[in-house]
Amino acid sequence: MQELGLLETSSTPAPVLITIFDAKYQADYLRLGRVLRKAGIETEVYPEVKKMKKQLTYANRKGFQVAIIAGDDEFSENLWQVKDLINGEQEKVSEENLTDHINKLLNRSV
Repeated sequence: MQELGLLETSSTPAPVLITIFDAKYQADYLRLGRVLRKAGIETEVYPEVKKMKKQLTYANRKGFQVAIIAGDDEFSENLWQVKDLINGEQEKVSEENLTDHINKLLNRSV
């Protein structure tokens, strides 16, 4: 119904969405969600594996500011792909620098 425009779109209080790129990394995505929440960054983990386009459409519709994306390449490099949903830029960031990087994105002046 929401896709047909029959329901109001709702926003999220969480600025960060962790996408589920590959089910075999589900535990890693959930762990990262806990790490970010512990650091004070409100975070939602997408509930299931779906095409990335669908997850990012959801993120844009709900008003997320940042999406975290990781698949085989990122896990082999020990990096997380951080997509700024405001300006479309993305870059790979190590987990040790991830909270600082996200906080910089969230605290920018719009």
